[in-house]
Amino acid sequence: MDGSLKILGLVVVWCLWTSADASAVEPRPAARKPTLVISMAYREPNGLRRPVVEVWSSGEVRAIELRGTRKAPVEVPTLDRLSNAEYRELVTAITADWKLSELSTDQIQSALQKASDARQLTAEIPNAAQTELTIVQGGQELTLSCPAVSILATRFPEVAELQQIEEAQNRLLNIAAVALVGGSARADQLAETATQQLQESNSASVVTRQDLRMVRRLADGSRFVQFVTPAVPGQSDGCLVSLTQSPQGPTRVSVHETPEAIR
Repeated sequence: MDGSLKILGLVVVWCLWTSADASAVEPRPAARKPTLVISMAYREPNGLRRPVVEVWSSGEVRAIELRGTRKAPVEVPTLDRLSNAEYRELVTAITADWKLSELSTDQIQSALQKASDARQLTAEIPNAAQTELTIVQGGQELTLSCPAVSILATRFPEVAELQQIEEAQNRLLNIAAVALVGGSARADQLAETATQQLQESNSASVVTRQDLRMVRRLADGSRFVQFVTPAVPGQSDGCLVSLTQSPQGPTRVSVHETPEAIR
């Protein structure tokens, strides 16, 4: 009986050893490589492409700041990451709200031309850059192009395709700007500063990081940050709140009651 138990024990040990050895050498499935979900760039009339932002399936954000000169631009990337909730909201917006996969550049241009003819209002904006949105779904890549999106979306509010592109553009500008100021926490601090200035101007508007639209580095080393606030009851328009951060002095804040179209 004792001999049988010893043999059984050896068999069990051998099985466990071989099982552990096999699991040690068996290759694990590789982690899924992140893929591009959406990106945005501007295409200048001279053909120069200025990348703005990329969002990947991992939630990673790659915002691109252009430095240097127009003839010799230098791309400086800044990395950030969307929260899980922000990423899910973006994907839902792409597919269900903006329905970008159902659009095409020809469709946008056709709808714009029809509205232009009906209202006898030009859709030609001299020297306007094209907004290029690239969407990847199911391994298929789609690029949508539209000129002067902010201006034309205001000029032709009845063109649904333009409104969809503008909504996508504004969200992506916001994602890029949050990354460029240093992430959500820093964007929240700047929004609080902007709100304080609005309250001093007797405005009922409240600024959040979702209102952040633009970040630009100035030649003197300063940084220009701009928020666009939505209209509040009693006001026909929102307003622009601009913060100029200088390395030599305090942040300057200015409020413009009538918003200008942002590229």
